[in-house]
Amino acid sequence: MASADPLLTCRICGHEHRPVPLGPGERAHCVRCDTVLAHGSRLGPDAGLAFTLTGLLLAAPAAVLPFITAGKLGEKQTGRVFTGVEGLWHNGMHLLAVWVLLCGAIVPAALLTVLAGLLLPARLGRPPLQGRLLARAARALSDWAMPEVQVLAVLVALMKLGNLVDLTIGPGFWCYCAMTLACLLAWRSFEFQAAVENPARARPEPAQP
Repeated sequence: MASADPLLTCRICGHEHRPVPLGPGERAHCVRCDTVLAHGSRLGPDAGLAFTLTGLLLAAPAAVLPFITAGKLGEKQTGRVFTGVEGLWHNGMHLLAVWVLLCGAIVPAALLTVLAGLLLPARLGRPPLQGRLLARAARALSDWAMPEVQVLAVLVALMKLGNLVDLTIGPGFWCYCAMTLACLLAWRSFEFQAAVENPARARPEPAQP
């Protein structure tokens, strides 16, 4: 019976593979559908930690700096990352507001924090405290961290409102986009590295570089 430890799973067809180490620039492809599963990092073994710390540093300005400024006829209103959540709450959509807050802000920040707790001690040559528990928490949080969905929603809103009001994209939006990218890259780096470090626990279908 397969272990619950991480496998390298194709996001297209769901086929599970035994991960193999990749050199810089190499790719692992799914043996069933040829989808690219992972890239060998050109940035070195600490790329995941670098992306994690970058995401954490960007989370604060993304939360407090202006996201979007909308104006018409001389009146302007500035929104921040939580403005949409407040609007949903005040309009009675409490469950949706909580959902957006969790998936778009709290869970991504928590995922980055957990990854930092796993990767930083390892970089310093120390075993992480409660490493197995943190790894399980990271995998659980990764299913609910969806900052890219909020970025897409903002872009759609910009396209729809662009002809009606004057819109100015603020620095908070760019910080949030950068944080989103850093979060995705950090998790992908960690997921593949964690699987490579446990090859004996995965199934025997190898990913072909």
